[in-house]
Amino acid sequence: MFENIIGNDNAKESLIQAIKNDKISHSYLFVGPSGIGKKMIATEFAKSIIKVQYENPDFLIIEPNGNSIKIEQIRELQKRIQEKPIISDKKVFIINDADLMTTEAQNCLLKTLEEPPEFATIILIGTNENSFLVTIKSRCMMIHFVKIEDDKIKKYIEEKYHISVSQNMIDMFQGSIRKSNWS
Repeated sequence: MFENIIGNDNAKESLIQAIKNDKISHSYLFVGPSGIGKKMIATEFAKSIIKVQYENPDFLIIEPNGNSIKIEQIRELQKRIQEKPIISDKKVFIINDADLMTTEAQNCLLKTLEEPPEFATIILIGTNENSFLVTIKSRCMMIHFVKIEDDKIKKYIEEKYHISVSQNMIDMFQGSIRKSNWS
């Protein structure tokens, strides 16, 4: 499921086990540094949940509208989450940069996290755990992500681009493939 995503093996293994054991939570909170693959992992996890590899109406990614995720976006999610799945027997909603939700949006989301439809999974992705209300965190399965190990970044870049990478370059990446502008 995550073969092409480097790093965060513990987080990936937890998600693989959830799929294998059919113990998928109704809500997850993926927290960790930016540029380490949280959204890629969330997307692959979502595809495994809905068992469909192409985009479809049972899968939605919400991105910030400007500098934040607003209450209107959460209300739209709430409307869509109540609709039965169309193609799959599950629905997955990813809220990317969820730590940019306004307080009003987080409070609005609480109602859905408290009583989600049995067929729905919501994945919140953020970098700052402290930006989330305690009540949001308490209703989600927390998955912590860490910086990608230097040796994995080095191997990835050398194998993909056939170049030698110095330790100075690796240090500049700060554990993030995205910061390297290589992906």
